Amino acid sequence: MNKLPIDVPKEKLQQIRMDTFRKVQREKRIKKRIVPVAIVTLFCVSILLSIRVSPTFASYVAKIPGFYALVSAVRSDAGIKDIVDNQYFEEINVTESKNGLSLTLQGVIADHSGFVLFYDADALFDMSKLYLNDVQLFQGDDEIPGPNSFTSNADNQEYISSLVEYSFSEPIVYTSKDFKAVFHFNDIDKGNIEITIPFTLQNDIAQEKVIDTNRTVDVDGQKFTITQIRRSPLKTAIDIEIEEANTMQILAFDDIAVMTDSGERRYSIINRIETDGDIRDGKITLYVQSNYFHEADSLMIHIGGIQAVPKGEDFIEVDFGTKEVLTKPEFFDWDISVTSQNVSVALKKGDNQGRDLRLWNAVKEDGTPLEFARSTFSRDGQYEIETTQFQDYDGKAKIYFSYYFNPIGENIELDIPLQ
Repeated sequence: MNKLPIDVPKEKLQQIRMDTFRKVQREKRIKKRIVPVAIVTLFCVSILLSIRVSPTFASYVAKIPGFYALVSAVRSDAGIKDIVDNQYFEEINVTESKNGLSLTLQGVIADHSGFVLFYDADALFDMSKLYLNDVQLFQGDDEIPGPNSFTSNADNQEYISSLVEYSFSEPIVYTSKDFKAVFHFNDIDKGNIEITIPFTLQNDIAQEKVIDTNRTVDVDGQKFTITQIRRSPLKTAIDIEIEEANTMQILAFDDIAVMTDSGERRYSIINRIETDGDIRDGKITLYVQSNYFHEADSLMIHIGGIQAVPKGEDFIEVDFGTKEVLTKPEFFDWDISVTSQNVSVALKKGDNQGRDLRLWNAVKEDGTPLEFARSTFSRDGQYEIETTQFQDYDGKAKIYFSYYFNPIGENIELDIPLQ
């Protein structure tokens, strides 16, 4: 088997050894098994930033605690891979310990569209009952709203290697490069553990590339306009406005992708924010994996399918007081049951292309929103049952579904000039 060619400068290796030695000295009170993990992790930081990550090498590094989150992101998101390849990922490697819990902020990715923290944690105690409740991020003294996503607890976790994502609908202004992240953990036995890690960004923040497109698309008489394409290292944003005069309510744009200059497709972002805005308000932003570091004269956008239903037929109406279904679209032929807080729909397996209805958006009889609580899913031999729970309410409500398989257009390709 041919060895993977890796060229690491000797000076860089020496610096890594010195940094590792200092870190080990600071962390003597942490379990011995953390020491080799820290050594290998710091070595792999250098490699990841020095070479193009191959699948074989990524698979190997993914086994190392402290780098699983970054390598997983590289493998699932081509935009993150570009960030690593172009050395835009910023190493932090700061460790703080408290009450037997050691937390290392491995690195960050920061641009005007979002902020991602990569961290790992280990402890002197059993971590199976340890939960991450919140993460606060401060720029100087100002707290940044969020985060949008993080993992609270993993099954049978013996260490934590994960990420925290912040996504900004409006570009963030970097008034300072001084930040601090405050992690709020809770352990069933040890109680609350709060760890603060200050850090300073060293790299220049990449500027967002904005293309005003104003490209109107007509699909079976239903119109929408791609107003802008905004490219940043973390994601590509496609801003869309829906024509108010349309006779159908567009519910979803399926399988959105952009083509890079080499012909590679960049699809929706896995396990991260895919959309922003409310499509029923006529404006929505679709996010796909970034092609920021690829330069070309034009950009090809691919839309796999556009799902739409006649306007006024995109909801079911129920009475939570009498537990009745009042109205539903004629094409909506699935069984619906109503309790004091829940609405359940039993879809035959394979119906709706296996997609969820997403009954998250509901309006009370007086026009005010009915607060969504949670969705649960169950399956038996024939049906997939989607149950949505709302706040306590004993009146009538319209519950809008966000997906129904009824394509009005498929496999649409749009060539957008970038000049």
